[in-house]
Amino acid sequence: MKAKKSEKILLIGKEKSFLIDTVMKKFHSNYGELDLAKATRKTPSGRQAVFGRKVKTNLGHEFTVVKPTVIDYLRKARRGPQIIMPKDAAMILSITGLESGWRCLDAGSGSGFLSIFLGNLVKPSGKVFAYERNKQFAKNIEFNIRYCGLEGIITLKNKDVKMATEKELNLVTLDMIDAEKLVPKVHKALRIGGWLCVYSPHIEQQKSAVAAMEKLGFMYIQTIENIQRFWKIDTRGYTHPKPSGILHTGFMTFGRKV
Repeated sequence: MKAKKSEKILLIGKEKSFLIDTVMKKFHSNYGELDLAKATRKTPSGRQAVFGRKVKTNLGHEFTVVKPTVIDYLRKARRGPQIIMPKDAAMILSITGLESGWRCLDAGSGSGFLSIFLGNLVKPSGKVFAYERNKQFAKNIEFNIRYCGLEGIITLKNKDVKMATEKELNLVTLDMIDAEKLVPKVHKALRIGGWLCVYSPHIEQQKSAVAAMEKLGFMYIQTIENIQRFWKIDTRGYTHPKPSGILHTGFMTFGRKV
């Protein structure tokens, strides 16, 4: 018999937030001890979180009980190789129109962050096939999929994507060396109207990807470098960009099968 899946809550304080499991009775941190009975209420089916409730530790630090989102889970997930950042994952959504019910394939999944981002959007009826041939990376992805509660949506395959057999896909994302060599295979696997996104930190690889897409007749081909800059808003005077700089993450080339 399977154990009942426990509920997770996000405790948001002035200085820090904590993603915790309500199966715990007490939560300990540098901010003191918190009796989790204060964050839940008793129901016929067991204790449930009360979202929006303010709770205090024995040291007087206040936290708000919030329902966590997929981004909250990803902040606490295991990292291995370099991940595709939320700003780039969001760009994939904005270009392709990704929605519930889509069938997606993510190759070179790394830590599984993009697979999880996609899986959260295509649920409950969609599917994500995550390919990662590195055994250790695949173990991290497996843990992260369970941690984020997407076991039924994401199928992890610890093998080379060249062996993939999935068809009628709406979206394929490739984050790997020689991705351009897989463009013909992807073209066959995509539905009419489906999208291919090639992610790479190197512009030379994107030139090869564009050439391969053009050869097969992909439409709406575009290469994007998504630069994000944060600002410090000082209501008392000088407003300025934060000094972290404009950081390059990677290039994305999109193409649509018609």
